[in-house]
Amino acid sequence: MSRRRRTRPTARARLAAVALALALLAGRPAAIAPATAVGFLEGTHKGADFLIGVPARWNGGLVLFAHGYEGEGDGRGSARASPLSSHLEARGYARAASGYRSRGYRPDWFLADMLALRARFIAQFGVPRWTILHGQSMGGHVTIASLELHPEVYQGALIECGIVDGVGLVDWLYAYTAAAEYLSGVRLLDAPDRQAFSALVNGPWLGALGTPGSYTERGRRFDSVVKHLMASCRSASRACGSATS
Repeated sequence: MSRRRRTRPTARARLAAVALALALLAGRPAAIAPATAVGFLEGTHKGADFLIGVPARWNGGLVLFAHGYEGEGDGRGSARASPLSSHLEARGYARAASGYRSRGYRPDWFLADMLALRARFIAQFGVPRWTILHGQSMGGHVTIASLELHPEVYQGALIECGIVDGVGLVDWLYAYTAAAEYLSGVRLLDAPDRQAFSALVNGPWLGALGTPGSYTERGRRFDSVVKHLMASCRSASRACGSATS
């Protein structure tokens, strides 16, 4: 099998993983018969924006979506629908997503927001037969912490590109970016959002450090730092892809 076939994420693989998790849980008995009310809701609960969708023929299952890191800043996070929403709705599963009470990296807060979202769902639609979590990136940290701390609430999870190493991986990413800022002189850590960060990386940062095969002196120093951070001989260009994606 080619490397491309092994490494390229596909919607089919994602849906297969969800289908397996849902199939394993399909036989669980209902704690309380779900309400017959259906529809789509959006609003704010316990300081966090949310989205809830319940199909006309709900099978009693609930999938909670925990999105990734949105950067630092004031105000609440943004509620995003799960990328699997259409798949779940077509197969009778309810879904809900929390925007979290704030921006930033606070999985301790955000796992509480997921519990509050489930409670909000129950208040209107009844207790689901089972609840599983779907977490991406930082949402993977929220998900794994939720499973560890509240095993009585959740029956399973799907984690995509999750920060399951928690603080250790976040520390690495900050160390990488701090080294990139220090050696280039470009204020990467002050970027207000992902778009501004990308503009800095693809503009003045590349100009200061160069590209593989044509590094500047500062670029060669950064490449050496990254190799030590990675404890391997991977080049800075390959590491940059995983750190900024």
